[in-house]
Amino acid sequence: MKFLFFCVPFFLQCGTYSTFTYSQYDQVRATRLNAVSSKGLSLITTSFLRSNDLYDKYVEMPRVVIYDLDNRLVAEKSRDLSYYLAELCYHTGSTLDMDDPMFARMYASSLVYSYTYLFDKKAIPGPDPFSMQFRFALETYNRSLAQLVRFAKKNRKLANLTDLSLPLMRGALTMTGAEVETTWTPKNFLEVEVAYDYKIEGFSNQINKFGIGTPLILIRKHPERESPERKKYEFVGGVGQAYPGTAFVSLEDSYLENRNLHLKAKIHLFDPVYRDRIKFAGLDLPMESDTTTPLAYMLSGAEKRDGFFAKFDGEAALDRQGLYLIYPYKKDKIPVVFVHGLASSPFIWFPMINEFLADPKIKEKYQFWVYWYPTGNPVTISAADFRDTLRDLRKTYDPKGEDVSFDKMVLVGHSMGGLLSKLMVTHTKKEDWMQAAHIPLSRYESLNHETKEDIKRVFEFKPLPFVKRVIFVATPHRGSNLAEGILGSIARILFVLPKSALSNIGKAYKFLTLNSNEDSIVPENYGVDDLVPNSLFTQVTGNLKPEVDFHSIIGNSRFRNLEWINDSVVSYDSSHLEGAKSELLVDSDHSVQDHMPTILEIKRILLEHIHVFEN
Repeated sequence: MKFLFFCVPFFLQCGTYSTFTYSQYDQVRATRLNAVSSKGLSLITTSFLRSNDLYDKYVEMPRVVIYDLDNRLVAEKSRDLSYYLAELCYHTGSTLDMDDPMFARMYASSLVYSYTYLFDKKAIPGPDPFSMQFRFALETYNRSLAQLVRFAKKNRKLANLTDLSLPLMRGALTMTGAEVETTWTPKNFLEVEVAYDYKIEGFSNQINKFGIGTPLILIRKHPERESPERKKYEFVGGVGQAYPGTAFVSLEDSYLENRNLHLKAKIHLFDPVYRDRIKFAGLDLPMESDTTTPLAYMLSGAEKRDGFFAKFDGEAALDRQGLYLIYPYKKDKIPVVFVHGLASSPFIWFPMINEFLADPKIKEKYQFWVYWYPTGNPVTISAADFRDTLRDLRKTYDPKGEDVSFDKMVLVGHSMGGLLSKLMVTHTKKEDWMQAAHIPLSRYESLNHETKEDIKRVFEFKPLPFVKRVIFVATPHRGSNLAEGILGSIARILFVLPKSALSNIGKAYKFLTLNSNEDSIVPENYGVDDLVPNSLFTQVTGNLKPEVDFHSIIGNSRFRNLEWINDSVVSYDSSHLEGAKSELLVDSDHSVQDHMPTILEIKRILLEHIHVFEN
């Protein structure tokens, strides 16, 4: 019995050490987890606590351990210790409610400690960008700043950031200044949201850049004091504008040598539409950004407001008609103007624009605008409005005509939008329309001066000198058979023409295109009527050639034989124009703009456009 008594401990100890095989990915997950990505600590910080006999004490009294380690950090100036402290503060803060007085203290301290690890030249040894600590410190910095943004928002401190003072484990962090790169200051924003907080839908690709900083959504309030001339171009049909931003906080002093317990900091707000990197303290750093989530945030509000039938409501579309700058106007950036098609809206272009923002060269050289118009109106009326709007926008933002990039404008039109775009780069005279409509010149001469001017505006077009290239996407230059079939009849029933059509413009259009007396001012011509093969519109414009470089992207949902190719709405014969710089067939229905080959082709064309002018 005594023998067995003494042998039991021996046999029990034999099973202390063992190994087992990880399942696939488990080892990677275990080494990648930290306080930001899980409820626990990283293996790195856990190992440090255990090696210093602090793990159990931290579990019981986390703040005491943090205070003790902070004193040790100041004495030793250990870079690795600054990371351990950053994670411990973040981990402790994650257990607190935002109303807890220690919430801001923990996350502000986490921010300072992670900043110390990443940038403080007093810390030893130098930072190792290949180490796991470096990666974790970067992530902890970004997420700590995100928590502080949420805290400042709740406490209404975002408008006056220089009034913000945050407690630290030792002393306080005070914002002494702000450098704002975005066009508007924080006071111009109605709300500021953290982009991390939102999951997107509707975009097939989320464009994120990973690096330093916290991605934000900046929701701009409607500026009552801003000039009406600019206001009308900066708010998409009354939709609240949401812009991307990236926040970054820099320390003016070293925390390791901060003896007065008051640490000064500066907050920076960068614009990720126009930059991908941050130059700071002699360093060139990749900047964290998210340009997709702000787009989704903005569009979600618009789609909730606009139902299916709103696309056919001329009055509703008229309220939103206009050219809109998705981001603030930038001199020296080439405008790309997107024009939607029949019974559609500018929102069809945002997935494409989202992809363009991922390309540094495109983002550097171009700015993106969208045009919204009531597609129930006759095409020439919509085109005349589009032409006037482009001219007015230039007068508003470049009154002296000094922006040479404006003179390199590119138009991208889908379906009916391509027809509007073509009229911006071709010649038509009123006589062309009168001849096609068999209207004698004497009848025109009998009109009053005002009506004559309206006719000239609607039927006489000259190429706009600042438009240098056009891209046609599934454009029915010679009409579509569907426009005269059952679908065309349904469209005429659904479309509601705006009341403004009951004007001299409508009167002039009816007078020239229909055999009716001058007093009848109710136009019976819809935009869909212009798409009928052999309509007056297609007779006059069908074979017009743009007087600038142009490209065609054509959908093909059925066949490979050119005689039978169509996108279920527009045939190849209608979409094809001789003389195009390029022509691409895309395996697609009429919504060609949604497909990646189309996006890649337009990207190629835009890069080619840059090359032409650079050389």
